[in-house]
Amino acid sequence: MNIRHILHFLKWLVPAIALLFLPLAYLLFFQNIRDLDDIRIQGRARIILSYDPINYLIYRGTPMGFSYEAAEHFCRYLGVDMEVVLAEDINQQLPALKYGKGDIVAHNLTITAPRRAMVSFSNPLDYTEQVLIQRKPRPAGKGEKRPQMLLSAEDLEGKTLSVRRGSAYFTRLKELQNDEGIELTIETVPGETSTSQLIRDVATGSIDYTIADRNIAEAHRTLYPNLDFATVISPRQPLAWAVGKQSPKLEIELNKWLSLADTKLHLRILHAKYYDRQYTFRRRTLRAFHSDKAGMISVYDNLIRSYAATIGWDWRMLASLIYEESQFDALAVSWAGASGLMQLMPATAGMFRITNLFDPESNMRAGTRYLKMLHKEWKDIPDPETRLKFILASYNVGPGHVRDAQALAVKFNKDPHVWEESVEYYLRLKSKPQYYRDKVARYGYCNGIMPVEYTRNILARYNLYQQAIPL
Repeated sequence: MNIRHILHFLKWLVPAIALLFLPLAYLLFFQNIRDLDDIRIQGRARIILSYDPINYLIYRGTPMGFSYEAAEHFCRYLGVDMEVVLAEDINQQLPALKYGKGDIVAHNLTITAPRRAMVSFSNPLDYTEQVLIQRKPRPAGKGEKRPQMLLSAEDLEGKTLSVRRGSAYFTRLKELQNDEGIELTIETVPGETSTSQLIRDVATGSIDYTIADRNIAEAHRTLYPNLDFATVISPRQPLAWAVGKQSPKLEIELNKWLSLADTKLHLRILHAKYYDRQYTFRRRTLRAFHSDKAGMISVYDNLIRSYAATIGWDWRMLASLIYEESQFDALAVSWAGASGLMQLMPATAGMFRITNLFDPESNMRAGTRYLKMLHKEWKDIPDPETRLKFILASYNVGPGHVRDAQALAVKFNKDPHVWEESVEYYLRLKSKPQYYRDKVARYGYCNGIMPVEYTRNILARYNLYQQAIPL
């Protein structure tokens, strides 16, 4: 057989082999793609989510977020359980859906042509427009020209913007380059970088500009007063969830659920909770004492003394924690649903069969029992003062995130039983993707600055109480 015959044979053989293995390839890649009937028969819907500060996070041990709670509501409507399928990289969400790793991407996605070619989209959950994130100009010094903000897409000429490759923001910037001839530089960042992280990077000066949906940008207004979100660079765009192209019945049912008045109300409530209240929630003006009466911290002093004794605490330390949580407002409710004097989550109170969190005595009983559990959780920390810092941080954000910070400390050759410059340091870093997505971190995103500052505030106020309030 000469070379010509061999080549002819191979030309026939390769397509034949491909045809032979095509059904096997289909089974391997698409065997888990399901439609509504399969989901109901199996009794669970697989919801694809990614950690970020708005859509999916674990707070005080409780999974929550706009997308997480909206998906829960949809699963209850279907009468099935919800299984979270974690896409560590936001850019992995749609490929994971396409290849059957999940049933729905429950993330408010801008509909673009490349995305529509890959998956199907629900009816819109919301509408938004893309805005430029930029720092407000500092006041000009004497003799200096006043810095100017960018006021239109045309002003992006010659500027560098940082966005995720594959995001709708990247697509929009490419349109400005190719269709409108604006000479700008696109700096791409890893897919696991959240929009919130990029907004923070602009605020701190790490990058100059990024792009965000207006609703996400506005949610950060209180956190970063040095930023401007006014410059619009895209038309108004729908935001939707994604389903596989092979799941038409699921798409129909999802749209039916979205059309219900109850769903629309629930989504408005969730939007207010995660886009409006989470970051715009302001602490009351800090003051050392609740009352002008000498020797008193609050009207609950006697109750605090009683329950502090059950856990072996100085009552002034417990008072400082309660002030940090609720400023002694027994009816306080946080953006996350924590309630009462010690701001307990319903799930935490449920462990101790406490139902009325607005009753000061019941709330404090549950809160101190939880503190006692945290004492046991951190019994491996030998130094009592250090252990207290682990306990306080855990009360604020949950022990899982603090354990993650310990694991990171070990990975980077730091002592996991030391707080300052070790566990505290890595807890702060748990807001950065390269740390909260590290293989040793189990609990995902955490705004780690909050528990660190929370712990410092309580200890500093306790020091003031010690100086001015008798034991």
